Amino acid sequence: MAGGALHVLSAAAIFLLLLVPHGRLAAATPSSPLLHYKCAIYAAGDRPSCYNYCVRMLRSDRASATADAGDLAVIAARIARATAKATDDKIARLQGAETVPAWRDGLAVCAAEYAAAVRRLGRASKDDAHGVAPERQEALRLLGQVLGAPERCQVAFEAVAGRQGLPPMSSADWDLDDIVGLVIAIL
Repeated sequence: MAGGALHVLSAAAIFLLLLVPHGRLAAATPSSPLLHYKCAIYAAGDRPSCYNYCVRMLRSDRASATADAGDLAVIAARIARATAKATDDKIARLQGAETVPAWRDGLAVCAAEYAAAVRRLGRASKDDAHGVAPERQEALRLLGQVLGAPERCQVAFEAVAGRQGLPPMSSADWDLDDIVGLVIAIL
């Protein structure tokens, strides 16, 4: 009996040794199971890179650690808006320096596209993602209008400026559709 009791005490001690450090680690680094769940949905079993992209994007805002689904959608929409705004600002700088009229016209089309994207994303991030269906539907409608902005800019630029010039899109500018897709997946 003494050996059995000792065995039980040893097992309990090992269990506690394993449990306590893990509990301390969990308390020191807050984690959001919801964030991981939403990122798994976004990745849809596709590629680990989609999942990692989602986690990286959402974790760039510290509030994501304690955010509910609506807050995660707002965080992602704000990131998308910042991305669109950065591209809009870049286009404005290019417009100011451009001397070729056709290219300036192409940039004007892109500027209008991205200005609209910034406005729509601003409205989508303010819509109550916790609210009833109409607010969520409005946010989804606005996000749907933003999807494709990089491609619309490129196509319009090529149509107006001709094949003479390359559109002002960089790989970072094309990320907008990925981030908007993330917002839609979270909603």
